[in-house]
Amino acid sequence: MWFLSYMMKTGIKSVITLCVLSLLSLAVSAQVLVRERFTHYSIEPDSVEQIKLELRRKSPVSKENQLFHGGTQWKLIPKFGLQRVGNLCQISDIQVSLDGIFTLPKMTNRTTASETIQRTFDSYYTSLLEHERGHQDLWLQAGQEIERALKTMPPHFQCEQLKRQATNRVSEIVEHYQQQNKLYDTSTGHGKTQGVYIGNPPK
Repeated sequence: MWFLSYMMKTGIKSVITLCVLSLLSLAVSAQVLVRERFTHYSIEPDSVEQIKLELRRKSPVSKENQLFHGGTQWKLIPKFGLQRVGNLCQISDIQVSLDGIFTLPKMTNRTTASETIQRTFDSYYTSLLEHERGHQDLWLQAGQEIERALKTMPPHFQCEQLKRQATNRVSEIVEHYQQQNKLYDTSTGHGKTQGVYIGNPPK
């Protein structure tokens, strides 16, 4: 069986202590196995204004020399085998998985923070997670498209040629969805149109 691995990172713009590893969950969507894990870094703002400062100071998430308040690292892994039936070689044993590690802020001074600070942070966190889920949806679509492409790929007389065709098609799909993720960030202002900001709405 052959497998391909593609690593992708997403981030919310804004290194440094990662706090506690929280939760691991699994789901299956249209035969794509989705595994996700959450890590949180600690912030302790004592005012609404300080939430943004704490996020900038303590976020461990960076991409292309930019700091982000949160992000997700995605790993898309298509696996398949080759089986000869008569004179033809065909693809078999298709497995596609999507692994995600979310890195997000966690307010660890809730017992002393005011309700206003807590509400502001909770609203921000919800919007941040919603934005990252949007990236997840796109990579899930990529996985589903890869699975369909492999299942419908016609047999070939030569196994090596079939493997090459399958690998090229998978790479094309991944490249397309990399561009879709960039467009998603551009169209949402890295989540700002979805509420990923502290204070007044950005212009």
